[in-house]
Amino acid sequence: MTSGSPVVCERIFQQIIDGKTHRFRVVWMPPVPAAIDWACEFVIEWPSRPWRSRRSSGVDSAQALLLAMKSVSGELYDAEPPVFWHEPDDILDLPILEEVRDLEAARTKGRI
Repeated sequence: MTSGSPVVCERIFQQIIDGKTHRFRVVWMPPVPAAIDWACEFVIEWPSRPWRSRRSSGVDSAQALLLAMKSVSGELYDAEPPVFWHEPDDILDLPILEEVRDLEAARTKGRI
């Protein structure tokens, strides 16, 4: 992410690495028109691995942002060590891809 890039929303998540809690940020930039559709860039500012800017595309700006949020949730639920929002094993409270629902239910022990 370039310095000064506009941010549409962000959230702070946490991971426990080597017994210490590390906070890190996820940011979503505003969706922008692309060649045919819309694209929404996002960055996960991992505490223990390189940051990488990615983007999701949709037929309009709303779908591009929604798919970017779903992409982030899939990556966070798949991460090791596990990522959490407030407390270990809590839900991340992001829109999720259908394929991630089982991961979320297992982590939260059906509390959602």
